[in-house]
Order: sequence, then C-alpha cells, then structure tokens
Amino acid sequence: MKDYNGASEKDKPKRGGAYNQNNIGHEVCNFTNSDGTVFGYVEPTGKINIGRLGAKKNDEYIEGVTVVWLAGPDCGGTAVVGWYKNATVYRELQDNRSLSSIHKANNITKYRIKAKFTDAVLLPESCRSIMIPRAVKGGIGQSNIWYADSPDSAVYVEPVIQMINNGYVIPEFEEISSLEGTPRLRAHVIRERNSKLVAEKKAQALKRGTLKCEVCNFDFHDFYGELGEEFCEVHHLTPLHKSDGVQKTRLADLAIVCSNCHRMIHRTNPMYGIPKMKRLIKKVAATSKL
Repeated sequence: MKDYNGASEKDKPKRGGAYNQNNIGHEVCNFTNSDGTVFGYVEPTGKINIGRLGAKKNDEYIEGVTVVWLAGPDCGGTAVVGWYKNATVYRELQDNRSLSSIHKANNITKYRIKAKFTDAVLLPESCRSIMIPRAVKGGIGQSNIWYADSPDSAVYVEPVIQMINNGYVIPEFEEISSLEGTPRLRAHVIRERNSKLVAEKKAQALKRGTLKCEVCNFDFHDFYGELGEEFCEVHHLTPLHKSDGVQKTRLADLAIVCSNCHRMIHRTNPMYGIPKMKRLIKKVAATSKL
C-alpha cells in the first residue's frame, strides 16, 4: 500500500493473493495515527516468539523493540517499507480499545505491536528500494516474521540499521542490483540523504506553485497529469560521497530536478552545477536547430 492508513479507492492492498479479493488485512492501518499511537499487525504462525527479542519466559510483551515492516513491491521481492522505533511487541493478539475512525471504518480491531506515532516512519513508495531476499542463507524464510538474529542475517540487517539511525533516508543511486528479474541487496552501503529535508524542499517549491526542473523546466504533473502530481527528484549540489562524514545540509544546498537531468548531472566529473547544465541544454538545443 502507499499509506497504510486504511483501504480506499486510491490505496488498495496489492499483492495479497486471493485473500485481498474479498477481505481487508489488518495491516492496512499499520501507520494510522490513533491519538498519537500506531497499532501494527502481522500474521505469525502461532504466537510471536518474543523470547527471541529478549523477553523472559512469562512476559506478555517486550518494550523498546525496533520493528521493520516489509512488503512486496510490484517489481517483486520483499522491500523495507517502514519501521517503528521503541515499539512494544506482544506475545498474543491484542484487542484494540483505542480505535480511530479509520480503524473502525476498516473493521480493524486487533493488533500485535504498538508504538508512538512519532516513532513510526513509512517510506514513500519510490524510496522502498532496500530489498531483503527470501530463501537464501540469512534471508527471510517462509514465516511472515523474520527475527533476523542469525549471524548470516547481518549483511542484510546492517544497511537497514544504518538507514533507521540516519532517520528517514533515501538510498542514492545504484543501491540495488538485479538478477533474473529479482532485486537483491548489495553488500555495499553508500551515503544516504535525509528525506525529511527532501520533503521540505519539495514543499518549498510547491508553495511557489510547481515542481519544475531547475535545469530544463520539465514538470511531471503537466506532462503525466495525476500520475506525475507532486513528483520530482531532489539533487544535492554538493555530492554526499565527497563529504567527510556526516554533513549539514540546508534547503539552499538542494535543487529540484527531473530524472533525466539528475542522471546526466551525475554522469559529469567534476559534477556540473545547475547553471552549467542550463548552458549545456541551451547549447545543445541551439545546435540541433541548425
């Protein structure tokens, strides 16, 4: 789903098999804000083994757990879609006595995990690019719950931990490789960017009226209609891979660009700035008219 904030005509559950044809899974409200709390649901085989998370034998729940939510994107495989930090995980299925109107509308009355809404992060669909493989050593098995506590899982867990610790991030280019059509996570972690800042840059541009590329003036919404609404890419004027550790980035250090210009900029070395790319386009356009 796009928002996990209740099923609707614009956000229907996908890739859930035959079940979704006649039913709505409890997961559809996993990121619904219910008076400052999110209530997460997953269907385990039996109970959640909270002992593997550090709970004692007779504990009914364990607190302070980082829960990573996975789902299957249209391209296949299993992707990280978001997470809860400092979550409470219950051994048994719980009755929800704090139902929001959205929970009620979707008849969602049970949960297994809860956290503060401020500790919940849902990645935009375009940023769900970290894939966790199935049926490989250290990867996900047949169960809907992956404890990721084996030594062989570390290669898949570490990039996710870095992503969470950096706080809502978008992987840079070339994060994912593909083999026989199935995305796999490379054992290579590259610099990441804070997408809260990216979202603020987009919001700033929208206040001015549109998300036009600062290089070529391409507007996804103008060209694609509703499909391209509020879509663009945000470019770092100073490449993150050239920074010495974590760097402070201001909105002025970012630029709104289309996908084509973004890729072309990253092909240049040293990397072209926005003014130089504009001059290049004008030069090419003038030459092509001759």
